[in-house]
Amino acid sequence: MIPSLFHRHSPKHLLPARLLAMSLIGAALVACTSAEDRAREQALIDRTDHQHCLDLGFEPGTEPYGNCRLKLKEIRASEREPESNTRFGVGVGIGIGL
Repeated sequence: MIPSLFHRHSPKHLLPARLLAMSLIGAALVACTSAEDRAREQALIDRTDHQHCLDLGFEPGTEPYGNCRLKLKEIRASEREPESNTRFGVGVGIGIGL
């Protein structure tokens, strides 16, 4: 009989395997939640952009509507990027490679 990875009284040599299994399960659950959150956030952005372009008078399926959506996407991307001309930073750190 194979000892369970999650049994309280399993041999001590299985402790690393048990910790690894629990870590992988936790990471998988976090990854699923994050993907769902990103999808939900993207759907909200898409609905908002769609409505914004409609409010500006653009009709879906037309080139001006596509340009409107593209411009909104570009604006969001530029807001996320740090402004290299106005900020200057110096940092010190230690890197560890595995």
